[in-house]
Amino acid sequence: MKVTWKQLAIPGLLMSSVESVHDDRGSFTKVLSGEDPLLGSFKPCEVFWTQSSLGVLRGLHFQLPPEATRKLVFVVSGSVRDFVLDLRVGSPTEGRVVEVELTPFSGAMLIPTGCAHAYEAVSDHTIVCYAQDVPLGRADLYSGIRADSAGIKPRAAHPIIAAKDLRLPTLDEFISPFIFEGESG
Repeated sequence: MKVTWKQLAIPGLLMSSVESVHDDRGSFTKVLSGEDPLLGSFKPCEVFWTQSSLGVLRGLHFQLPPEATRKLVFVVSGSVRDFVLDLRVGSPTEGRVVEVELTPFSGAMLIPTGCAHAYEAVSDHTIVCYAQDVPLGRADLYSGIRADSAGIKPRAAHPIIAAKDLRLPTLDEFISPFIFEGESG
């Protein structure tokens, strides 16, 4: 099984098209396989996951330099509306949000450095996995933008949003340290 990648609307934002094998035992799905020119030098060094209930909205989150990271995001249970916001000054899509529906069989997204990430769980017991090329590090470098300030409107009538996410700066208040350096981000 070979994982292939395609470029999405934000430069450096990639989506995989995975193949899954299904039989009477269940399924086998691969989200990352070998090298691909589109992936550039992406080498994950940390993997973790979140579990969310229906209606949870997490983000928009990112790590600031010098611990800015690229991250591979995929769903192993449930489904999400996944959002990526380009924060890179000089990017042709600076300030733009891309939304993708992610499920266990939809593929994975590789989010470039300088982009913020959020998701809304649209099913219960949703598990989202992350593989990052820089570990979660210093708390003062973990940051974010209020999702509503970037035009993200939850489907849930009463979304579940962490108090810390509601205290994040708005997109208009945020001064980006990220500079667009080309397609791979």
